[in-house]
Amino acid sequence: MLFQNISKYGLATHLALAAALPAALAQFVSVGALSSAMLWVSLSAVIWLLIEPSVLSGETVSGARARVLSRMRRDPMSWFFLVAVVFALVRWLNSGVRLAFDAETSTWAVREAGISFLPASSGDAGLFPLALAVSISVVAIGVKHALGRNARIWFGIAAGAIAAIGGCAAVVCVGAGMEPIASSALAEIGAASFHGSLYALFLPIAVACGIQAEGCGMTKTRLVFAWAVAGNGVGAYFFLPALIGVAYLAVSVLVAAIALAILNRQYGAAAMARAASMLAFGIVIAVFSSILPSYANIQKAKMAGLEVEKAFPPALADRNEALARIAKCIWLTQPWCGAGIGAFSLQAPFFAAKDDWAVLPPQPSVGSNGFLTLIAERGIAGALMWAIGIGFMLYFWVVRLIGSVAWQRQQDEGRSWFMNVPAVVWAGPLVLAACVADAFLSSGFPLTALPMCVAAALPLSAASFPKVKRSVSNEEKEG
Repeated sequence: MLFQNISKYGLATHLALAAALPAALAQFVSVGALSSAMLWVSLSAVIWLLIEPSVLSGETVSGARARVLSRMRRDPMSWFFLVAVVFALVRWLNSGVRLAFDAETSTWAVREAGISFLPASSGDAGLFPLALAVSISVVAIGVKHALGRNARIWFGIAAGAIAAIGGCAAVVCVGAGMEPIASSALAEIGAASFHGSLYALFLPIAVACGIQAEGCGMTKTRLVFAWAVAGNGVGAYFFLPALIGVAYLAVSVLVAAIALAILNRQYGAAAMARAASMLAFGIVIAVFSSILPSYANIQKAKMAGLEVEKAFPPALADRNEALARIAKCIWLTQPWCGAGIGAFSLQAPFFAAKDDWAVLPPQPSVGSNGFLTLIAERGIAGALMWAIGIGFMLYFWVVRLIGSVAWQRQQDEGRSWFMNVPAVVWAGPLVLAACVADAFLSSGFPLTALPMCVAAALPLSAASFPKVKRSVSNEEKEG
């Protein structure tokens, strides 16, 4: 039985680890160490993907491998992600952008990379985008092609539980006064990024899958589900500005309400009560963890952050206007490939006006939002890579949505179409919308692991739609 479960859920666990590892480690290790860990975990997930994919009913292990490889070969998204990884690898290898002093003219200038017409990066700033591209590719392709229904449910719960480890550990560090983690708990709107975004966006995935697991009889996941709710909930509360935290947690509340309503309709009030009790258990743990006396200063700051006037002061608008203008000027110098990943801080002093320094930070390193940082550092080519990648995943979701409507027409049950699909199918688009909003409010989308939330949520949501089964003709039955 043990080996059967390892075989069944081993790949899902490795994919969950690849997806949630950045959320668990981002506040505790250096970017280089995190990048190395992501690459090694992604490699182990690839090995599991090729050796032990989920086996469908009536299928052998060798047949499952052949099925997964065949689907990957025929999937344009797989080939696109291969191109994206190569693109990120070129940026990492072409890492010659730096600030240099010309002694003859006594001036500072930005020295371009060795191959100036190829995408580049500053110093070792290209390693994390490479690791992120590899991890996103492995997670998206693995969830789409290699997981069965129960394995997908476990993937969502396990990813939330792994991210929750980082959330809880970071909150303990805040209580102990450890820097810079304690300072990041007081981040306001306008910060470069919010660590809490990762916890908040793994939460609706875990909530939808945890509630669905009750209907599928996966009783051993209950405590893991409660842990995911508690850890990600308290992490989102501490490491997000108050207004953004309220908005993100509302997404999880909406997903939970839909999931419980569907569970009640499909499996009855008893199943809904069991799932709701574990959800409430996780919420209670999160609430009690956040109101300890050692967090009194955080509580006070969170309450003040609910005031719109304080959350969006006039100085923030002036700073964003200056950064937006600088980002556009940097982009115009290299419109196709951008200035290079991490090169914003090198270019900004050359384009900032004298009056701008009254509102700018001492060393501006990002634009006023994630989209401007993306276009300034990665140019049109880099922005298109992001847009096409998300477009592929969204297209997969829309195609499966249309197919599920066709599937509904073949059913004789009295339930509506909305009640026949699992709630996790709605978590993906909601996570994508939250990431887009986050990119407007901070620069975190291109600089952190936030895109990993989309790569985990959208393929999982799309693959969870009911699929139309091909009807067997009388001739085939007789043959």
